[in-house]
Amino acid sequence: MVSLVRAVRAGDGAGRARVWQDAGRYFAALDPDTAREPDPEGLAAWHEELYERYAADPSVLMLVAEAGGEIVGTLVARLHAPVPTAAWQLQRDLGQRRVHVDALTVTASARRSGAGTALMAAAERWAIECAAAVITLETGVDNPTSMPFYEHRMGYTRHEIVFRKPLR
Repeated sequence: MVSLVRAVRAGDGAGRARVWQDAGRYFAALDPDTAREPDPEGLAAWHEELYERYAADPSVLMLVAEAGGEIVGTLVARLHAPVPTAAWQLQRDLGQRRVHVDALTVTASARRSGAGTALMAAAERWAIECAAAVITLETGVDNPTSMPFYEHRMGYTRHEIVFRKPLR
């Protein structure tokens, strides 16, 4: 069970890397053509660099979920301002403040424990505090855990489909 959702801080790189590595294994097993397990060499340092790069940026939200003092989930979201050309765009959302969840990852051992729900609820609260009109994200249509999670537990609706065609 999740005991804490908090902002990422310096020193979280190893825990975040472990969650990211676990997510890579999961996604690579689901779809080896498009996903892969990340190289563990330098992964913790990369997560520390990301923290250093975005920690002071008020338009970026970086969270972790902890259970028993261990990081079991991560979330990264970004606030986007209305685009200056919104009046000529076809997508209504481009004319509004909006939050996009770039990544939500939870370790296999913590899935269905409330970690993802707690992280998403925190992101939604942040989006509301930022006066965002909408929150968006992407997930794989064949992902057997994320599709029901977003649609049934979190109340999201399917909106777009991304097509992909390998060229090599």
